[in-house]
Amino acid sequence: MTLSLQQSRCSTLILLSLTACFATTALLGTADIADARQRRHHNATSRPALPVAPPVPQSKPGSEPAQEAPKPEEKPEVKPVEQFGPDRPADAKADSKPDDEDTAEKADPATSPDRVYQNACPALMNGDVQGEIVPPLAEGTCGERSPLRITAIGKDNPVKFAAPITTNCTMAGTLAGWIGDVEKAAQASFGAGIASIATGSDYQCRKVNNGNKGRVSEHAFANALDIVSFKFTNGKTTELGSGWKGTPEEQDFWRSIHKTSCERFMTVIGPEGDAAHQGNLHLDLGCHGKACKARICQ
Repeated sequence: MTLSLQQSRCSTLILLSLTACFATTALLGTADIADARQRRHHNATSRPALPVAPPVPQSKPGSEPAQEAPKPEEKPEVKPVEQFGPDRPADAKADSKPDDEDTAEKADPATSPDRVYQNACPALMNGDVQGEIVPPLAEGTCGERSPLRITAIGKDNPVKFAAPITTNCTMAGTLAGWIGDVEKAAQASFGAGIASIATGSDYQCRKVNNGNKGRVSEHAFANALDIVSFKFTNGKTTELGSGWKGTPEEQDFWRSIHKTSCERFMTVIGPEGDAAHQGNLHLDLGCHGKACKARICQ
C-alpha cells in the first residue's frame, strides 16, 4: 500500500515537472517572437519614406555644352605629279641626280630602253689597270659586251701603253700580272724599268692572220694583243723584229718575255712561230682543246 502511494506521487511530480518545462519553453518562444516583431516595426518606421515619383534631374545653370566651333573649309587634296621616264611631261622638273658611276639605280627596262647591260671588271675597280669601260662592240660575229679602253697596266708602278688598247676584262687582268714579269726581265737585261709599251693589233674584226677564210681571230673578241716594242726608263728601246736576234741583252729580254708569256696566256706566237709574227709577239686567251686547258706556245 505504502509502495503504491509512493509510486503515484513520483508520477505526479514527473508530470508536473514536464508541464512546467513546456510552459517555460512556450513563454520564451512567445517573448522572442514578440521581440522580433518589435524590432521589425522599429526598423520599418525609422527608414525614410520613398517618394511617389522619382525626381527628374535638372541641369545646373551655366553647364550647357558649348556650341561646336565651325570647321574650316577643307581644301581639296593635291596629289603629287607623277614622275615618268623618258616621256615625262615637259613641265615636270628634271631629276637633279648626278650621272655618277657610284650611283646605282634600278630602272625598269620598259621606261629605260637605252639600258646597256655590261659587267664590271675587278682589275679596273682594284686599280690593277688604268682605263675605262666603253660601249659594247658588235660587228657581225665580232664583238665584246664589256670592252675596256686601257691606258696603263700594273698597280704599284703602272706602265703606260704608247696608245690606248681595247681589250676585255680577262685580258686586262692577265696583262696586269704579266707586266710584273716583264719588269723583272727588263731589270735583268737592261738594268732599268719599263717606261712604255708599243702594241700592234688589239681589237679588230678579222680572221686569223688577216686571212680571207678560216676561223675568226681572237682579236675579233677583244681577247688578244700584239706586243711590238718596249721603251725603258734609261732611254733605251728594243723592238721584237730586230731584237729577237739582236744584242745579247735584247735576245735574253725577248726570250724571257716569251717564256713567261707562255705561262700566263693560252696562245703565244713569236718570230719562231710563223712569218706573220716576225715583228710582233701575239698574246691571247683563246680556248684550245675540249676542256679549254691546252696552250699554244710558238
